[in-house]
Amino acid sequence: MESVKAIFFDLGDTLASTDPPYLHRIAQAMREAGLEISNNELEVEYIKADYKLFLKHKDRGGITPSEYRQWFLPILYESLLSDRQVNQFRQEVRDAMSQIEFGRVALPGAIELLDYLKAKGYILAIISNNDGRTEEKCDEVSIREFFDIILDSTNLDLIKPDSRIFEHALKNLGLSPSEAIHIGDMYGSDVMGGMNAGLDVVWFNHRKIEGLSHPLIKEVFGLDEIKDLF
Repeated sequence: MESVKAIFFDLGDTLASTDPPYLHRIAQAMREAGLEISNNELEVEYIKADYKLFLKHKDRGGITPSEYRQWFLPILYESLLSDRQVNQFRQEVRDAMSQIEFGRVALPGAIELLDYLKAKGYILAIISNNDGRTEEKCDEVSIREFFDIILDSTNLDLIKPDSRIFEHALKNLGLSPSEAIHIGDMYGSDVMGGMNAGLDVVWFNHRKIEGLSHPLIKEVFGLDEIKDLF
């Protein structure tokens, strides 16, 4: 890690989350819509869908934010539904989701980790597949001050795993890929996307998803483990 000058982070479910977590809210909404699925089962299928989307992106040579949104849910629902009417089910899930109240929170250890890394002199950045409100969400959980740049897929019209969003961050900071590392929870968007852009990566596998790890990929299960890497 001696050559690393900057650390890029994903935001959602890496540094910040909601209470209840976003994927747990989806699982709850699916249960209310009549699908028997546990929180863990939904998490596994969601991560796998994200990886399948990376493979689709790699096969096509690119992906736009609108394509990501267009393709993600069909890929996810294909693995979950057999004989159900997908459109009706999706609407029922949306309706149930809209009734679930939530707050936004920093993940345990996030502020301590960012404070530690900032004190070490690292440039810190966020690269988030988000809705255009990434900076606002960082403010809500009191982590905005730590970051030199915050990139939001909606505002840039670029989205992970597309390497161009990582390249945009590198160019903005005047760095080469060897001088940055990316940390995130999504195996396709964060891990494979970062690697495809030439960055070293750390998979924050706090859900302990099995079957996707690779010997060349650093994998941690808690934010406190990241300190040991730097």
